Amino acid sequence: MKCKEKYVSKWVRNILHIYDFTYRQNYYFIPAKTHTEYRKICKKELNNDIAPKDTETGGGFNVFDYGKDKTEVCYIWANEKRDLVHECFHAISYTLRNRGIKLTDDSDEAFAYSLGFLVDEIFKNWRNK
Repeated sequence: MKCKEKYVSKWVRNILHIYDFTYRQNYYFIPAKTHTEYRKICKKELNNDIAPKDTETGGGFNVFDYGKDKTEVCYIWANEKRDLVHECFHAISYTLRNRGIKLTDDSDEAFAYSLGFLVDEIFKNWRNK
């Protein structure tokens, strides 16, 4: 049963906010076809100026501090499932490495479950918006 005060993912305008309770990490998924579109959404919705990289078309991953308390947020943007999974791996790798977990034979399950969680949350919400 879901608690009303807490959530795993929710749309805030054009951005899907996902919170991973296990690693206490915030993710923003921005569905965009190009880097230019991603930059426009970030500026409009988050007042965040992203540096131009107009040759980038498949997807991307960045980390920014957001809000008054400078909460670290992983930004992920993509338009295709293949690119999304690729960028989610970068986000999970960043999150786990920042918590001292390196990808090894002993830790690959943590990476796999975390990647599955993030991708599943995006897939459940993305095309149904």
